[in-house]
Amino acid sequence: MKKKLPESVRIVEVGPRDGLQSIQTIISTQDKIHFIDLLSKAKLPEIEVTSFVSPQWVPQLKDGAEVFSKINKRKQTIYTALVPNRKGLERAMASGFQSIAVFVAASETFSKKNTNSSIRESFDRLVEMQPLWFEADLRVRGYISTCWHCPYEGYIEPSKVIPVIKNLFDLGIDEISLGDTIGKAEPDEVRVLLDEVLKRWSVSDFALHFHDTYNKALKNVDVGLEYGINIYDTSAGGVGGCPFAPGAGGNLATEKLVYFLEEKNILTNLDTNYLSQAVDFIQKVITRENGKISIQN
Repeated sequence: MKKKLPESVRIVEVGPRDGLQSIQTIISTQDKIHFIDLLSKAKLPEIEVTSFVSPQWVPQLKDGAEVFSKINKRKQTIYTALVPNRKGLERAMASGFQSIAVFVAASETFSKKNTNSSIRESFDRLVEMQPLWFEADLRVRGYISTCWHCPYEGYIEPSKVIPVIKNLFDLGIDEISLGDTIGKAEPDEVRVLLDEVLKRWSVSDFALHFHDTYNKALKNVDVGLEYGINIYDTSAGGVGGCPFAPGAGGNLATEKLVYFLEEKNILTNLDTNYLSQAVDFIQKVITRENGKISIQN
């Protein structure tokens, strides 16, 4: 059942992690710190700072602990680290993170290509991690990739997504972000999945993570708003995408979503001056290092 549009939206800024991980040239630690500091000044309620995956797979984020130790942390902002396994979780905890994110996929093939493990094996890793995050009373966010389309399997039926959601909630996950990893979801497909999901769980338990590969992200946000979902993942400047998903373009740009919401009189409570500074800064850094900008306008 559709609900009235939310009065405000909470934006989860994923640029420093999900955005920068796709940039091949290594960005300096100091530039990452400055970028995150600008995002904090922009009053983002949550910033995904880094990932504690193996530097062999994502060398861009090997300095995550140092970055987190040196950023100017805002009390009202949640700072999150993505962790793939128990070792990554231990590193995040040792670095002082109180919020973590974990990830699984709805597509069996994507799971194997992305993490070299089946969906079941991905959950086995989470089961191994669960006692640690419970004992430390961490806040845990869960990502589900390929909720609508997979670069290998095509369209993903909701019947494949629902068990993944259930298993995450059974592990005590606080919030689940449903991802359109390659940006192919159509609004009607978003509705079909949300109809099934919201029959079973509360709208407040979910965020939406749309990629703008085919300029469909805002149309899909519109659907999410119709259903009352008020949490969206975005990346300042539209930087990034999944480096392990063929065809995945950039994330939905934070500033693009903010302007879209302003036109609907939906509040984000962000400081758009500092957000613009963050966008300008990271675009200049990427242009300087790579000679081009990986963004979707």
